[in-house]
Amino acid sequence: MLKSALRLVLFSSTISSLILPFAPNALFAQQLSGREDRVLVVPTNPSQVTLERIQAVKLSEAIELVGRTNPELVQARLAVERARAVLREAEAARLPTVSTSVEYNFNDSATTRLGNIARPPNTPPSSTISQPLTGTVGINYNLFNSGSVEAGVRVAENNLRIAEAELNRITQIIRLRVATAYYNLQNADETVRIRQKSVENAERSLKDAQAQERAGTGTKFDVLQAEVSLANARQELLTARANQAIARREIARQLQYPERVDFTAADPVQPEADWRLSLEETIILALRNRSELDIRKLEREVARDRTIISLANAGPQVSLFANYDLIDNLSTPGGFAMGYRFGARFQMTLFDGGAASARADQNTIDKAIAESRFAQDANQIRFDVEQAFLTLQARRQQIATATKALEQANEALRLARLRLSAGVGTQLEVIRAEEDVTRADVNRLQAIIGFNQSLADLQRAINSL
Repeated sequence: MLKSALRLVLFSSTISSLILPFAPNALFAQQLSGREDRVLVVPTNPSQVTLERIQAVKLSEAIELVGRTNPELVQARLAVERARAVLREAEAARLPTVSTSVEYNFNDSATTRLGNIARPPNTPPSSTISQPLTGTVGINYNLFNSGSVEAGVRVAENNLRIAEAELNRITQIIRLRVATAYYNLQNADETVRIRQKSVENAERSLKDAQAQERAGTGTKFDVLQAEVSLANARQELLTARANQAIARREIARQLQYPERVDFTAADPVQPEADWRLSLEETIILALRNRSELDIRKLEREVARDRTIISLANAGPQVSLFANYDLIDNLSTPGGFAMGYRFGARFQMTLFDGGAASARADQNTIDKAIAESRFAQDANQIRFDVEQAFLTLQARRQQIATATKALEQANEALRLARLRLSAGVGTQLEVIRAEEDVTRADVNRLQAIIGFNQSLADLQRAINSL
């Protein structure tokens, strides 16, 4: 028994020495298995979600931060890694495969035992025990596959390019989303400032009206009008502060930032640099740069190569093989025997019921769908550019108009107060002038924010945000 065990160990060592040089690299598998699962927890105490501080952030900082924290971008990067792994798998089909098998059996033969019962007299019984140990190391190489392997590699390469283009597309979408949230935050912050200034103006007007009433130069009606104006201004301020809090939480959500930090916009509200290209140049640039069109082109190539694969799998297949065999019976004395085999194999599907042709037709339709979507996306991209470009032009003109209107409204308010103090104006004129100042200030803010938003939309349309 000890001798059989030693022979088993020797046999296994021989097989191992043959197959170890061909063993696949397990480093990647070890890396995957070594990744720890993320701890999934939710807050259970109010102190865990209480806002502790407000942090000023610039738009450039927000865009940089979202690139590291956004889960959609993380998933898109993982999709690229997966596509690279699929490409390595496809390229592996170009190489020969090496396989091995070892089999051990313990047999107590009933047939031999029955033969021993009926054996002639004076004939020694045969052993019913056998322990065959066999091992094989084989090499197979696909010499000719009707082009399916190379087509599969091209499919994997194009799918990798699609994943990379999709990552670029998602990056542009996320950046535009963050830019929009940031401009909304700027709008909310400035609206609070404007509404606060409106409250201060209304409070000043109320004090003036009350002083004139006490001096006998004003009426109770003027005081009531000033009180109503102040109440309305305070109402608008409360709404603006609520919108500000929502805008702060929205950008924190976009950035996946800790729940206990709130944000405020650090960049001043001012127009960005103007767009220098014409509409036609912008359209051409967008059609050349947009990832969606690259994806459609690659999808068409993938469908074309999959058609080749579908037909090639039913075509001629020629492969070479070589096997190295070892065998030993541990129940009998002696060493083990070795042998080898090699040859070529031809294989071809003569009839598959039309399955290969049906798969090829499916891929041909996929190719036509990709071409149709290409035209659809091109039309949408042109519309996106035209919409952003025309809105940008309108907003540029609105900034100049609103800035002039704000200057005029401030001057009108100054004159209305002078007229009131001189006794030739009314409190109603001052209230209306204050409302005009607030409206003009809001219009200017909306024009600047709208201009910057349209510029971001235009940059997204040409894939350069």
